[in-house]
Amino acid sequence: MITIRGKHVFSAPSDLIWSHIFEPTSLAKLIPGCQELMQVSPDEYHGVIRVGIAAVSGTYRTRVKIREQRHPKYCLFDGEIDGPTGSLKGTVTFTLRELENHHTELSYEAQALISGALATLSGRLIESIACSLVNQSLARFDQELQALSQPSHTPS
Repeated sequence: MITIRGKHVFSAPSDLIWSHIFEPTSLAKLIPGCQELMQVSPDEYHGVIRVGIAAVSGTYRTRVKIREQRHPKYCLFDGEIDGPTGSLKGTVTFTLRELENHHTELSYEAQALISGALATLSGRLIESIACSLVNQSLARFDQELQALSQPSHTPS
């Protein structure tokens, strides 16, 4: 089992984050390598992820299910990734905490079991790669939220 955890401070209030995090387009940006994500029920998403790591490169099917929500502070997801070189099954929790100046801290923890060729990679390598990809995804999502919260200017 691998575990990753971390924090990210968004330049946006928690209500804005919460309202966008469950939209398929935004959620897809938060899932590293996600190329496609469709909402199939109010609490479930299916999609396609592209992995580009040497021996385990390929396209994988993914499923994400919301198990528990406490608006606007906490959510528990579980998910699966399945493809030609193995699978991953796990859970992700996140909490949002309001900070000063309309900033919000997101804390997350993910745990996963890996099987197949994916499991032959070093756990530390997988954790390191996953942390890097998650941080990149959170930074992209933050940029998107900042763009949404900017007042639109029309030329005069």
